[in-house]
Amino acid sequence: MAYSVTMLEDLLQTLQSNGKDFASKQVFVGFDGFIDKIKKAIKQKAGKNTVFFKTLPEFSERINSASGKSGQIEMITQKVKLGGNAPIFANTMGKLKVRTICFGSLGYPKPHSVFTDLNENCEVMSVLNPGESDAIEFDDGKMIFSDLSVFEEYDWAYIKKTADMQRMSDAIRGSHLIAFLDWVNLPHASDIWKGVLEEIIEPSGKRDFLFFFDLCDPTKKTTSQIKQTLKLISKFSQFGKVTLGLNENEALKLWAAIKSAEGVSKDVATPPVREAGAVIYQFMDIDCLLLHPSDRTIAFTKKEVLELKGNPVVNPKVLTGGGDNLNAGYCQGLLHGLPLSQCLLLGMATAGAYIENGYSPGISDIIDHIETWIGNDADSGKAHVTPKTAIA
Repeated sequence: MAYSVTMLEDLLQTLQSNGKDFASKQVFVGFDGFIDKIKKAIKQKAGKNTVFFKTLPEFSERINSASGKSGQIEMITQKVKLGGNAPIFANTMGKLKVRTICFGSLGYPKPHSVFTDLNENCEVMSVLNPGESDAIEFDDGKMIFSDLSVFEEYDWAYIKKTADMQRMSDAIRGSHLIAFLDWVNLPHASDIWKGVLEEIIEPSGKRDFLFFFDLCDPTKKTTSQIKQTLKLISKFSQFGKVTLGLNENEALKLWAAIKSAEGVSKDVATPPVREAGAVIYQFMDIDCLLLHPSDRTIAFTKKEVLELKGNPVVNPKVLTGGGDNLNAGYCQGLLHGLPLSQCLLLGMATAGAYIENGYSPGISDIIDHIETWIGNDADSGKAHVTPKTAIA
C-alpha cells in the first residue's frame, strides 16, 4: 500500500466536512493528574546571553563530570501547565469537540487552579491532589523528574470510598471510548483498572466499548508486573475493541520483559521496534497495538501491519505531552470509524500541531498542520502493509 499525499488529502476532507459532528461522542479518561513545570537546563550564561544544553547526552556528560565532586545546574522554568496523561489527553479531546470526563488526581476536595485551563468540553471528577513533575526538555527528547508520593494510597478501595460511584459508573457506561493511562506512575493502577472492569464494565452488559491503554515508561516495573498487566489489558477485549499505545522505548522494554519471562537471555540483542511490536502483539489478545517511534507510527491488527511516516517538527515549542496528543488524535479517528490509515495520520497530525504550537490543537490547528505537511514532503513517505502471517 503506497503512502501518498492522497491519504492526507482524504483526511483533510474528512476533518473539514465532519469536524462539527465530533460532539456526538463521549470519552472517559483516567486516572492521573500532575502539575508540570517545563524547564530548560542552562549550559552557559553571560549577561543576557544564555546557552542551553541541547541534547540528553550533552546533559548527561555534565552530570557525569560532577561525580566525586558535586555540582550545580541552573534551570529556567518556561511554563507551568496542567500535566498527567489523562488531563493532557482530555484537554485535546475537548479541543476536538468531544465531551470528555477526566477522572483522577486533579485536586481534592476541589480541582487545583492549573486545571482551570482544561477545555470547556471536559468535565472533571477528581478524588486526589495532583502529583508534580519537572520536565527538562532537549532537542532530542526530555527527562521528567516526578514526585509520586501522593499516589501511595490511591487504589480502587480509595476511589470507592472517595468518589461519587454512581456518577462514575454512569460516566463510564455512557462513554463510547474509555482511556486507561499512566499505569507506571500510579502504584495501584492495575487494581484500579481491575476494579473498573469487574464492578462497572462487566455488569454493564455492553460489549461495544472502545478501550485505549497507555502504560508510560515501564523501566521500574518487574517482568512479573508487566506480564500480569498485559494479560489484564487483554481481558478487556471481551467487552470491546482494545488498543495499546506504546512509544519506542516502552515497546522495547515490554519486549524484553516478555522474552525474559520466556527464558530468553538478557544478552540477546534488542530488535528493531517493529519486530518487538510483533512479539508484544502475539503475546496479547487485543484488537490493535499502536507503536509511535519519534518519526512514524506502526499499527498491528489481525489483518495487517501498517507503518506510516510522520512529519517531523523542525522547531518544537513543547515535547512533554506529544504522545498524549497522538493518542487523542488516534482515538478521535477510532470514535468516528475512520480507516486505520487515517487514524494513524490523525494521531501524528494532532501531535505535530501540539508540538509545533505549544498547546493542545483544535480541528483548525490540525487542518493547518496537514496542509503544511502536504506542502512539504508527504509524497516522499512510504507505507508498508504486511499480512498477518508475516508476524507470527
